[in-house]
Amino acid sequence: MGCGKELPQDAAFCSFCGRQTNLTSQQVATTENTSFVSTGTTGTSALLNTNDLVLTKKILSLREHYDIQDRNGMKIGEGDGNFVQVPAKFVVKEITDTSTMKEVMHIDGKVLSLRHQFTLYDASGNSLGELKKKIAKLIGQEYWLELNGKELMRIYGKFTQHDYQMSINGQQVAQVHRQWVSINNQFDVSIMGNVDPRIVIGSAIVIEHLEITQGQGSGFRINSI
Repeated sequence: MGCGKELPQDAAFCSFCGRQTNLTSQQVATTENTSFVSTGTTGTSALLNTNDLVLTKKILSLREHYDIQDRNGMKIGEGDGNFVQVPAKFVVKEITDTSTMKEVMHIDGKVLSLRHQFTLYDASGNSLGELKKKIAKLIGQEYWLELNGKELMRIYGKFTQHDYQMSINGQQVAQVHRQWVSINNQFDVSIMGNVDPRIVIGSAIVIEHLEITQGQGSGFRINSI
């Protein structure tokens, strides 16, 4: 059961290490810090049960927007933020089987001196972790997702080139890349490990916002639509 910590019997993801437990994907996890419903097998949405995602970024009337599709081009969710809001906030929603939008998570930014920090929440307002940028001489630039003050996930690579990895306890669980797309405002997210997909999607949106949209990185231009 992940890192071996004691968890509630209905927990689908460990609130300490983020790894998936032995529950089936139809069961619901409710812990002190996170709750997760894998809806892909229930017929309501595929967003949280799809391992390969394509995110398309658009700037609509000063609003930062992401369409989320599977590799077949089917739209399964979207993320919305305010391009001019300081600090930035985002809401990620899934498309249900009735074609309605349902929130799966939201992201709130904080400005702490010269550093940016974003907290990821589930739809009920429970914290999924805090994403922080770490700068050190030996490792360069990395992002760490922390939960309860402890490292949950580490993110490293070439952020402005959409080529970076996410790892938990040294094991890669997800990757952002551009292997399947050729349009410059698209990037891919692959999930290959036992990890809550919300922290992967949320982290990718935050990094895109900080490194690209806000111009903290270079080498990427967005199209206004």
